[in-house]
Amino acid sequence: MLEMNSIFCYGQIIIANNAVVSVDQNFVNIFGFSSLDEMYSVQPEPLELITAGYHDQVLIRSKHLHSTPFETRGNVIYCTNKQGRKMAVFVLMQQINWEKQPALELQIFDISLKVSTQKPLNKSKHESLVEGSNQGVIIHRDFKPILVNEKWIELMAAKSVQHVIDNLNILDLIPIEYHAKAIERYQKVIAGEAIGESHIIENIRFDGEKRFFNIYDQVIHWQGEPAVEVVMVDITDKVMAEKQLAYKASHDSLTGLYNRDAIYKWITEHCAEVNAMSCMLIDLDNFKKVNDTHGHSEGDGFLKLFADLFKEQIADHGVIGRWGGEEFIVFIPNKDKKTALALAEKIRAACAQTPLLMEGKEITTTVSIGLSYTDSFAQVEPKDIIRQADEKMYVSKKSGKNRVTG
Repeated sequence: MLEMNSIFCYGQIIIANNAVVSVDQNFVNIFGFSSLDEMYSVQPEPLELITAGYHDQVLIRSKHLHSTPFETRGNVIYCTNKQGRKMAVFVLMQQINWEKQPALELQIFDISLKVSTQKPLNKSKHESLVEGSNQGVIIHRDFKPILVNEKWIELMAAKSVQHVIDNLNILDLIPIEYHAKAIERYQKVIAGEAIGESHIIENIRFDGEKRFFNIYDQVIHWQGEPAVEVVMVDITDKVMAEKQLAYKASHDSLTGLYNRDAIYKWITEHCAEVNAMSCMLIDLDNFKKVNDTHGHSEGDGFLKLFADLFKEQIADHGVIGRWGGEEFIVFIPNKDKKTALALAEKIRAACAQTPLLMEGKEITTTVSIGLSYTDSFAQVEPKDIIRQADEKMYVSKKSGKNRVTG
């Protein structure tokens, strides 16, 4: 059975504006150099030390930081140090700010494979390394902790090392919906089937707070039996920032509903096998008068209130988004036309019967709705069913407003 060196410190390299702007001493040491000058004299492109070709991959990622949401990720890469020793390094790539601009930070951990069965793990030396690590480290067998360092205690807001050793089952820190996956992962690691992998997990700290960690787990030979060593880096801020960016990219900033791109994406992801599909276009009647009378700020509040009302009525029947201005779009899959028309009528009636308070006065705004339907959606372009709904919505407008045309 193979064993791995643990991850106890990491080197750091930062890329901004498609160039390396910072390299720390730990990075230099990991690759066997004594100084930055020595490293640059041998390798002018530090990223090439990680692996041939990695330089170009990172620069491509760096180039698109301004235009696309970034996802923190970890990879295991094999390379060679100055002395010619083969190494496995774990590279954690994440977005940071560098001089007020987005940049990439690479954290480089040496996780090189070493001799195993013929050379047992030096327990006392390993304990010393774990305890002195600036990364959270826990060693467990069947989710029962064997060794824990103080950094792990800090990351997980635990009482003490001894309290964790005496009382913890690690599954208690994992949301219950992920227990089966965690057990399956443990079994693969113990069996040596998951080598050189990292992944992001969600843990529940001892204080009840949920945090996200990028972890590297590996099998080690501990006191004559296999155990799993887990090294963890807290990336909660990165994960939340990425989720916020993804949300902003897919949602209308005023109403919180999906935007056009997200609507099309939803159709692609959820409706590949759908035959029956209805599309509604909903337009607020006389909305320009609201803006002219009460101002655009009050008009925005008006839109937000109606968006909430539409969302409540649609519930889990389908998906709703803001199409533009005072227009909203709804897709209803797997319902016949009669059911979709009934839902459209329900929305129309709810709007007509829901006065909104504005500047001390109750104002009622109606809606005009156009509904299109197909029983062969797989053969129809979404733009065509949207166009048909748009045409019918204008029929509702010309016919006196406050009505559904289907």
